[in-house]
Formats: sequence, structure tokens, C-alpha cells
Amino acid sequence: MKRCIYLLTTILLIGAAVAVYWHAKPEETVVDEPRWLSRPFGNVVSIHIQGEQGTYMLAVKDGQWEAQVPGVSWNVQARAVADKVKDFLSRLEALAPQRAIGGFDRGGFEQYGLDNPTLKIIVTFGDKDKSTLVVKLTSNASGDVYGWNSDSQALVYEFDRDILKQFGLPARHFLDTRVFQFDEKTVGKVQLVQPFGSSWLVERRKQGFFFTLPGYLKDKPASDSELKLYIHSLALLRANRLLLEPVAAENRIPALTIKIWAEKSEEPASVEFFPVKEDPAIYFGRSSWLTVPFVLDAQSVAQLVKSAFDVQGRTVIKLDIGTVARFVVRNGSTEYRLERSATGWRIKGEKKDIPGIDMSLWRFTELQFEALPLNNLPETAIPLLYCRLENGDGEKLTELTFYADPRLPQGQCWMKNGGGMYYPVSSRLVKDLQGMFPVQATGPAPDAAGQ
Repeated sequence: MKRCIYLLTTILLIGAAVAVYWHAKPEETVVDEPRWLSRPFGNVVSIHIQGEQGTYMLAVKDGQWEAQVPGVSWNVQARAVADKVKDFLSRLEALAPQRAIGGFDRGGFEQYGLDNPTLKIIVTFGDKDKSTLVVKLTSNASGDVYGWNSDSQALVYEFDRDILKQFGLPARHFLDTRVFQFDEKTVGKVQLVQPFGSSWLVERRKQGFFFTLPGYLKDKPASDSELKLYIHSLALLRANRLLLEPVAAENRIPALTIKIWAEKSEEPASVEFFPVKEDPAIYFGRSSWLTVPFVLDAQSVAQLVKSAFDVQGRTVIKLDIGTVARFVVRNGSTEYRLERSATGWRIKGEKKDIPGIDMSLWRFTELQFEALPLNNLPETAIPLLYCRLENGDGEKLTELTFYADPRLPQGQCWMKNGGGMYYPVSSRLVKDLQGMFPVQATGPAPDAAGQ
């Protein structure tokens, strides 16, 4: 008898459990044309992200986005790229689920793993009550991705399998790695400081950039093209890696300091670089723009080092080639006299035009000295070529004499501009002119009349 009562009791308990289960189990229904999120994302003030790539927050501070990343010994606050944050929010808002399953009014979505999601996103809005939106995304053993949000609590959504990769981003994805932040068009001064190397300071004037330092170059013109290229490279400079833990520079003197002032600004944007004894391949950097220190490879730092000579205005000849009407070239004992005609350049007394002369004249104005000039020509130098440029009245505009010297680096020669100094310049133009106007072995030189 007792055995029958025990068996009956067991059956009743099982039946009650089954009844409770079926009563508690949500009635799942597939929702046609499901909508993921309904509220606009135009007033978001913070995003808290918790996932496999770590936990961090993106928040608006003083009108700009910053990343707040928990560290081992401190909480890092670094600049974030606003466009990347906006892109993240735009993609989250525009997510299109494959389907939605309803019937979770009383819960039950834990069967999809959403009670312990792979990725959790909390979005805070800037309205009066600081309302929040909670988003949960997870995947099961088969790789299916499910999502839930607090605005539609009775629904579970199914998404494409790559959604978790798209939104489970590390904090570094959002960090601003720009070393400088300035408008290239408004740069008024640039300074480079090295404790054991060339240091200089240039400022922009109406005629271009001019040196303020060093003293021997004060008020001398700097190369506008070189400086514009240098400023552009600084504007594009990015840190290889931001250091999200405190690093002490031990009050050392930086190996390189670069400062940039905007016009009418007293405070410069600046960056300092320190060598790393343990790893010569990298430099430790501190920037006035970045709120955390950073690392940059040694090769990139080396490319930032420019001497005063590198940015000096090194053009040897200032000439308006439109005023040149006559061109004299003497190669060895052979002299060529050319005149500008209505159709081009031709040797005096001949009717055939010689192409390429205007290009050669322009290349004269592009010649730059490759090292410091000398007052006296070295004894090892020998004459190569003589050129004289005249206007329409036969008046001398400039005269140039080129010399070969085995002691110069390959591809260079000396050039004397009138009665001035001797400048080491590229010999490519000289070789081209020698090819156009070769030495005559026999017979009279073209237009051998005197000057």
C-alpha cells in the first residue's frame, strides 16, 4: 500500500512540475518585419562597452569624445576619434536583424545565452532623465548570434554571424593617435630643438618663411617648399602605440623637441621624444595634444630630424626666365649662341629650332646647393661648362661656370654664379647641356664671333 502511495505521489509531483514549466515557458512567436531600435541616436553622451576585448567607456567631455579605460594602476582618459564613435553608433542604430522572436514578456531569453552575453553595450542619452539603452549580443555553440535590447524587452533578435566582430571592438580602435592637431594653413612658426644637433626656428612672413634662429641665419629665407612638406608630414604623424599605463621619463632631456605655433598664438603645439635604452628601435613620446604617452619607431623619428641646412632656402639663381632672350653656352673650345625666336630657340644664323631650351632655363632656377658653399675653388677642380644669359638688349642677366671635382660626391659639381661663391650642385643639368651642345672636334665653332 505504501508503495502505491509513493508511486502516486511521484506521479503527481512530476505532473505539477510539467504544468508549472509549460505555464512559465514563453510562447515564442516569429515577428514579421521586426524593428531593432526605435529611438534616435542624436543625443548620446556615453557608451559603456563590455566584451571579450575588455571593458571601457566612451564619453563626451567638454564637447569632445574621450575614452575611459580601466588600467592596472589608474583609469586612463585618452582622446577618442569622434568620427569613429559616430560610425559605431550609426551602425548600431541601423542594425537589421534576420528575424525577431516574441513572447518574452515574462523573461526566458536566458535560453539564448542573453543572461550572460558575449557583448554588452549601455548607451546613455543626454535628455533630462539621462535615460539608458542596454544592448546584449551573444552567440551559441553553433555560431548563431542573438541580441536583445531594453527598448524591446519582449523580443529576441537573430543577426548575421559577423555582428559580434563588428561591435566587439577594443578601446584602441577609438583612440586618437594623432601626435599633432593643427591647421596647416595657419602655422606661423616652427621650431626644432636638439641638445646635441642642429636647432632652428622659422617664422612666416608675407614673403614666406624666414629664420629667427640660429643667429647666423637670422632673417635669411627658408625653403617654403621644404617647410610646407615638413609641416604636412607633422600633421599626418601618428603614434605607433599609445601607452595606457603611467610611464616616467625620469626628467631626462628629450632627444628631439618640435613646436608649432599657429598665427597669433602664444602657446605652441609640441612633442618630445626620448630614446628607450632597453629598445633602441623605438622612442617614447609626449605630445601636448595626446593625453597619454606614446611610442614611435626610431625610423619615423629620424625622418623628423631636419637640420637648418635641410630647410634653408638653397636656390642659387633667382631669374625670370621670361626675360631671357639670348643664351650662350661654351663647352670646351666650342661656343654656341642661341636666340629666342617667335617659334622657339635656335642657334644664331640657323633656321632650325632647338627643343628643350626653356626647360633648361627653368632647371637653372631649380638648382640648389647640396652642401655649404666655398669662397675659393679647390685645386682639384677643372672647368666643365660656361653659360651666359642675356636679355633682348644683350645685357647680362647672369653667367654661370661649372667645374668638375673628383673630391665631390658622385653626381655633383661646383657652380660659380657670376663673381660669387662656389656652390656644390647636381651635375645632371650640366651633363644634359653637354649632350645638347657637344665639343666640335674640327672646323669653326657655331657663330664663333666674339661676345
